[in-house]
Amino acid sequence: MKKIILILSLFICIKNYSQITGKTQTGNLLIKKEPVIEEITSPQIILTEPKLDNSNVLKVESKNLEIKGKIIDKYGVKEIIINKIQITPSEENSFFTILPLITGITDVNIKVINVKGKISELSFKVASELDDSGPTVFIIEPKVSRGIKVVKKSDVVTVKGVATDVSGVLEVSVNNNRASLTPGGDFSIDMYLNIGDNKIVVKAIDQKLNTTIDTFTVLRLPRDIITPGKYFAVVIGINSYAGYWPSLKNAVNDAEGLAKVLKKYYFFDTVYTILNEEATRRNIIQKFEWLTKNITKNDNLLIFYAGHGQFNKALNKGFWVPIDAKSNSVADFISNNDVKTFLSGIPSKHTLLITDACFAGDIFRGKPAQSIEFDPNNMEKYYQEVYRKQSRLALTSGGIEEVSDAGKDHHSIFTFYLIKALQENTKKYLDANQLFNEFRIAVTNNSEQTPMLQVVRDTDDEGGQFIFIRKEKD
Repeated sequence: MKKIILILSLFICIKNYSQITGKTQTGNLLIKKEPVIEEITSPQIILTEPKLDNSNVLKVESKNLEIKGKIIDKYGVKEIIINKIQITPSEENSFFTILPLITGITDVNIKVINVKGKISELSFKVASELDDSGPTVFIIEPKVSRGIKVVKKSDVVTVKGVATDVSGVLEVSVNNNRASLTPGGDFSIDMYLNIGDNKIVVKAIDQKLNTTIDTFTVLRLPRDIITPGKYFAVVIGINSYAGYWPSLKNAVNDAEGLAKVLKKYYFFDTVYTILNEEATRRNIIQKFEWLTKNITKNDNLLIFYAGHGQFNKALNKGFWVPIDAKSNSVADFISNNDVKTFLSGIPSKHTLLITDACFAGDIFRGKPAQSIEFDPNNMEKYYQEVYRKQSRLALTSGGIEEVSDAGKDHHSIFTFYLIKALQENTKKYLDANQLFNEFRIAVTNNSEQTPMLQVVRDTDDEGGQFIFIRKEKD
C-alpha cells in the first residue's frame, strides 16, 4: 500500500512540473508576459522671453512685458493659459503675448494642458519700477504755505529746493529759467521780483520726460523805492449857493467822500476840508497863501474843488465860483489864472489839482505837455524817476464845457468813479496817470463829459507824477 501511495505522489509532482515549465511540442519553454503600461509625460515649457535668472524675479522699467516661448509635447497642446488668459499657440506650439504690468510686483503664471490632461506650470515674479509720474519737488526757500503768499521786500528771491525721481532728474526750471542742479537733486536760482504779485512756476523733468509743476506767489512790497515828504490835501466842496447861483446836490458829498478815502486808505499827513459857508473867495485864497509858506520842496499837495465853474467868453477865461459869489461878475470869482499862479508858487515836489466843475479844462490852455512813459516791466525804476522829477498836473471832469451835478450814490459821475478807483486800488503805489486810466472810461461811458489829465503848463513841471501811497491792510 505504501508503494502505491509513493508512486501516486511522484506522478502528481511530475505532472505539476510539466505545467509550470510549459513544454511545447518542440520541447522549448514558453514564458507568459505581463502587459506594459505606458507613462504619459507632462508638457515641457521653454520660455525664451523674458530671460529669467536663478532668483526667479525679473526687474523691468516698462509698462508691459513680452512673453515668448514654446511647448514641447508629443501628444498635442490643448490649452495655454497665462495669468488666467487663454493664449492660442501656433502650429509649432510657440506662444506670444504682452502682459500689462503694475508698479511693484506682478505675479506671472504660465499653465499648459495637453490633450492627455497633463498639466505643467511655470511661475515667476516681475518687479516693475514703472516711472510714469514726475519728480517729487520740495521747496526749501522761500518758505511756502499752500494758499498763502510769500511776502518779500527785497527785489530778488532765491528759490531753493530738492527734486527726486527714481529715473533721475533731468532739469529744473523756474519761470522758464534753468536752475542749477546737483546730482543729488538740489536746485537753486535767483529770481528778480516786480512790485506786487509775482507768480513763481517751478518745473521739474525726469529722465523719462515726466513733468511736475509747483506754483506759488511772492508778493513784493515796495520799500524804499521813494522817500516821500509829507502829504497835504485841501478839499473844497460847495452846495449851498445863493443869489444868482443855484444850489448843487453832490459837491459837498464829493469833497467829504474823497477826504474820507484819502485819510482811510492813503498816506496823507493833513487833509483840510473847506465846505459850503467856509468856502469863500477869501478863505480859499488865504489857504493857498498858507500853502506857499508852509509846504516844502519835498512835500506833496492834492487840491480838490467841487462846485460851480464859469467861463467868460469875452475874457476867454475860466473861473471857480466860491460860496459868496452873489452875481455873475468875475469880481467874485477865482480865476483859473489865479489857481495856476498858486500851483507855480507853492513849493511842493508834486501838486495834483482835481477839479469837478464846469469849464475846468480851461486850466490847461495851449499845447499838451509831455510826461515820462512808464515801463511795465520795470515799475520800480519808473516810480523812482517820476517821483524824482517835479510835477504840476490837473485832473478835470471835463474840458471847456458844462458838466453834470447828477450822478450815483449822492456823488457826481466823475467823483463817484474817482473814489471807486481809489478804494479798489490794491497797489502800493498809484500815480495820477494810472488813477486816471482806471476810471476815465467809466465816466465817458456814463455821461456826456470827457475827463482830462494834463500837465499845467508854465508851472515848473518837469515830467514827474503825483504818487498816491496806499496804506498796508491791517
